[in-house]
Amino acid sequence: MTATLHPFGILKTYTDGQSDVTASAGRTVREVVTEFGMPPEIIALVLVNDEPQTRDYCLQNGDDVKLIAVVGGG
Repeated sequence: MTATLHPFGILKTYTDGQSDVTASAGRTVREVVTEFGMPPEIIALVLVNDEPQTRDYCLQNGDDVKLIAVVGGG
């Protein structure tokens, strides 16, 4: 059972440039992104099946997860 993650922007650097990666269902978004080496606090928005969720959302089989990074500037 897997979910598909779509990192955007700088987050793709943590997945070797891949725009789609899979993760095991039954774990939180926070746990999964940490395994990829992403600091969870740089994720500004988590969309699961196009609905906003927290980083503590537990992934379900077939979930489509979009990860959007914090945008900085100055």
